[in-house]
Amino acid sequence: MCDAHIRHGSDYTIVQQIRTTLEGRIAVATLNGFSMSLAISRGCLQGSVLSPLLWCLVVDDLLARLSENGAFIQGYTDDICLLVMGKFLNMLSGLMKWALLTVQTWCNEVGLSVNPDRTGFVAFARKRKLLGFFEPQFFGVKLSLLGLVKYLGVILDSRLTWREHVDVKTWKAHNLL
Repeated sequence: MCDAHIRHGSDYTIVQQIRTTLEGRIAVATLNGFSMSLAISRGCLQGSVLSPLLWCLVVDDLLARLSENGAFIQGYTDDICLLVMGKFLNMLSGLMKWALLTVQTWCNEVGLSVNPDRTGFVAFARKRKLLGFFEPQFFGVKLSLLGLVKYLGVILDSRLTWREHVDVKTWKAHNLL
């Protein structure tokens, strides 16, 4: 995190203050009179005012890497949406493979990880069959093609009909009434 601050030209004093805040933390858990301590070597303080700023500074490098080579990436808090577009499935497959490999490389460089089991993969297409499209791998896990994905509370289906999203919102509104 401090490296990201330095790359963005933050003042040395600010970087040192942030480093002091993040290093040397200890978490203590107590259950039935038994306590256990663990030194925390990564991450931000949950709920801290500083956490969103630090995340933005760190993830900015990933956003720039992916954006300069034809992939669209959108980040909000700790959720990231990656979008590749094109007419030919083999080109889309290659671009998606490159983008996921770029994310893996970046994670390894900055010491972060992504849970591939919580990663959704949807192909938005008019065609029903996607012949020639491979299911990409992410951190060694084959991503399955899903029919819909929920991102920032919006349910997107593969045909972009919005039917599932509208149904869920209607059901919730009906239950509130």
